[in-house]
Amino acid sequence: MKKLILAVSMLFAFGYLAAQDEAIFTQYHLNPTLINPGATGFKGHSTVHLNTRLAWTGFPGSPESYALSYNGAVGESFGLGAMIFNEEIASLSRMRIQLNYAFLFNRFENYKIGIGLSTELERHSVPSSVLQNPLFDPGDALLIETTDGRSFFDASLGFWGTFKENTFFGVSFPNLISQTIDDIGNTGAVGEQESTFFRYYMANIGHSFKVKDMDFVLEPSLMLRKVRHAPFQLDFNVKAKFLDERVITGLQYRSGTGGAIGLLLGTKINALKVYYSYDMSFQRFQRYNAGSHEITLSFEFGQKDKDRAAKFR
Repeated sequence: MKKLILAVSMLFAFGYLAAQDEAIFTQYHLNPTLINPGATGFKGHSTVHLNTRLAWTGFPGSPESYALSYNGAVGESFGLGAMIFNEEIASLSRMRIQLNYAFLFNRFENYKIGIGLSTELERHSVPSSVLQNPLFDPGDALLIETTDGRSFFDASLGFWGTFKENTFFGVSFPNLISQTIDDIGNTGAVGEQESTFFRYYMANIGHSFKVKDMDFVLEPSLMLRKVRHAPFQLDFNVKAKFLDERVITGLQYRSGTGGAIGLLLGTKINALKVYYSYDMSFQRFQRYNAGSHEITLSFEFGQKDKDRAAKFR
């Protein structure tokens, strides 16, 4: 039985890893730099985020993801950010080191625009002890190579903007280098159609409705997502903030791959924001796990008075 669980966990690990390169965290709407480098430094002040996600808890070898990121403005027209990401899936370890750069434009009436680029180094590895497992296939060249560590370089492009501060929108194009390598590998394949360079994308739009007399903000948003090795998805998000963000709550519904639903709770304590969310899918696999938990800690510093007055999202 233990061998069967190990085999399922390893297949699950490689399948999960192949199915996602971006948007691992469901709380991307709290930290848009996770999915769009154009949002880097956009708020003017500096922010440090710590994201933790325990997916499909209760299932052996389920993913545990951690990200520590920083982004802030350098002057009024440039944003700079960095992220260290680590994920453990069964015996497989995945690490990413990412740098974000963004040019910020404030000269348009009612609009603020950010154009960003991210570059990252990603490394996959499994312990050599996996090769001693009776279930190991000596002909599995990918697994053998991964025991020595496999490294990749990639890049993403993103555009982020706001209109009159209350409406925000963005589009990003991940895995620009990976998809180019895929295209080279597929050259000459029978029935292979000519690919488009920007065929992977993530696009979102949302608006903040502020009721000042009631100290209440309602923020609905949509996310369209088509990323490498994963099916098309559409996210519906609703976030509500009360009492100057002392109480924050939200709801997310994700269509595609069977669908999923999540609940968000959070609070703000001076410069620190704490968020917790729980989500579960409508797939049959949900029977074998206890859902996914996610926590985000956000710390802001260097905030200007005009930012506080605007309460800029």
